[in-house]
Amino acid sequence: MSNQWLKPALIAAVILQLVIMTGVFVKGFYPLWLGQEVRLETRPVDPRDLFRGNYARLGYDFTTLDSADFRPGEPVFLPLIEEGDLWVTGKALHEPPEQGLYLRGRVTGPRWADTRRALFGIEALFAPKEKAL
Repeated sequence: MSNQWLKPALIAAVILQLVIMTGVFVKGFYPLWLGQEVRLETRPVDPRDLFRGNYARLGYDFTTLDSADFRPGEPVFLPLIEEGDLWVTGKALHEPPEQGLYLRGRVTGPRWADTRRALFGIEALFAPKEKAL
């Protein structure tokens, strides 16, 4: 590559990296800027992980599904209903509800069990040591 192309190539590489870093930043804060706050009742536990630091593991009553008609790996949708300051979940569905807020999760657990568990990605809250305690 000749010297006349070196400077524009370096500038393009720097600009591309800045665009990628900006995209990562915006993707992380997008739900906070435009999302709606939903408060759910939790049962906190205080574990520690040597590799990830302090966090509060959160348990929810709605993560246990009563129905065995959900297979492991399938998506599950829980409609959210506002009751005062907290939100509660409705009946687990195979498809997203037509309207309103809902949680989307994935069914886990063995196929032979009568009850299934679902993970929604909100089971842990990473925080500084003081806040996690």
